[in-house]
Parts: sequence; C-alpha cells; structure tokens
Amino acid sequence: MTGSIIRTAFDNIASHISNIDDIRALVEELEAADISFEGLIETLQKKIDDAEVTLRTDIRILINECRHLESRMKS
Repeated sequence: MTGSIIRTAFDNIASHISNIDDIRALVEELEAADISFEGLIETLQKKIDDAEVTLRTDIRILINECRHLESRMKS
C-alpha cells in the first residue's frame, strides 16, 4: 500500500520537481522497503536534513503529496 502511495505521489509531482533523478531513486528505494505510511513520512523528513536546498523542496513536495493522497484514501 505504501509503495503505491509514494509511486502515485511521484507520478503526480514529477513535472513540478527539479531533481527528478534523485527523487525517482528515493521513491524506488522506499517502494522496496516494507514500511508503514508513518515510517515513509519519517524517512522522507530525515532525508531533508542532509539535502541541498532544491532537493529539500522536492522532498517536501513529495511529502505533501503523500499526505494528500493518504487523506483522500481515508475519506
């Protein structure tokens, strides 16, 4: 389930991000991991700490889209 959320989020934001290859690699890494939605968000937030400015923004966009999709699924 988490894999489909992050993949869908990536597909939705791909045209709006600067570091497409870095985000794609991150998405593929997280898709392969067996983690909860909360773990997914936590992992992404940790990645922000070590990222340069534009990558931080791209990760935040991805986090926001994941949260948006999750909230739509609960409704």
